[in-house]
Amino acid sequence: MMDVHTPELSNESTRSPREQIVRDIIKGLYEGRYVPGQRLVEADLTQQYGASRGPVREALNWLSAHGIVSLTLQRGAQVRRLSKQEALDVLVVVEPLVGLAARLAATHIGTPKAAALLKGALADLTRFDPSSGGPEHAYARDRFYGALIRIGGNEELRRIMPRVLIHLVRVQYRNALKPVDETRHADYREIAREVLRARPDSAQKVARAHIVKTLAAVQEAPEP
Repeated sequence: MMDVHTPELSNESTRSPREQIVRDIIKGLYEGRYVPGQRLVEADLTQQYGASRGPVREALNWLSAHGIVSLTLQRGAQVRRLSKQEALDVLVVVEPLVGLAARLAATHIGTPKAAALLKGALADLTRFDPSSGGPEHAYARDRFYGALIRIGGNEELRRIMPRVLIHLVRVQYRNALKPVDETRHADYREIAREVLRARPDSAQKVARAHIVKTLAAVQEAPEP
């Protein structure tokens, strides 16, 4: 299964050089090793990751295609910095998409395999401290939403979601989102509960309400 926003969850030993570089740069965003606006110099990355220019360019192209990095002739590669309005625009798009993912999952939850997938993703996610801002927590969150999308079976939604810039919103607005973090686990459990009960309308409603909290928190935040 593909994460919603990150490359395949293959074992670390079998990941391609491109996958390893992409995942480490995203991890570095959460750890503060990479920050919005920072230039990513190709020569430095080849030395840092012990890779040739080919995989480095593939990684930068993947990150560019997913909106995390900007590629220009003048400045090369640069971690994208979102304005407040851009972050709000992202969340306005995320709200109905996440609601749809929950609705479709609730509609197609009727197999033990599907239920086990969602329960496992929820257990992996809720073992983290809800205020944790680390990359592994972010990957677990991706897997939870990825489970909803996989259960729902809509390939177009699965294609669209990786293009949503949620990683950049989380990183740039981590301080503003701390009050929302307090209720995240309760929200995830409620979403999963309504999906497992096969209640599409309710699942969609609670999933959208969860994103609305994030949107409201960003709305109140100062411009980065």
